[in-house]
Amino acid sequence: IIKIQSVYAKTISDDILYLRISSFMDTKVTSELKKFIEEHKEKTKGIILDLRNNPGGQLGQAIDVVDLFVDNGVIVSQKGKDQKDYEEFSASSVNTVTTVPMAVLVNGGSASASEIVSGALQDHKRAVIVGEETFGKGSVQRVI
Repeated sequence: IIKIQSVYAKTISDDILYLRISSFMDTKVTSELKKFIEEHKEKTKGIILDLRNNPGGQLGQAIDVVDLFVDNGVIVSQKGKDQKDYEEFSASSVNTVTTVPMAVLVNGGSASASEIVSGALQDHKRAVIVGEETFGKGSVQRVI
């Protein structure tokens, strides 16, 4: 079995934390990200979140990742054919671990959950998006 590391971290110039998320398929994405942020919290003055070539994954992981950086407001909402299918996911200050400035790297291989993360961080004015136009899916599916 080949194990792929979903989250990779390194520091740049001692005070910039580079975080790479290769996909949101792993249920440990948020906990790994949180661990890296907390390990480097004292020195970190900025974060680069790299979502390039990230095909997406679990909506729950995407929501939880945004919640690490956003302290309130709607992260994402989804609607269906009927009003009863409307669902809203909001951020909570309890889960926020950092408020340092951020840049999010995206490209044409950034899809689905990675587009939701980058879009939510941009909407909440938590990050500047840098790169190319994303894949354009911006949607999620549910496993029933």
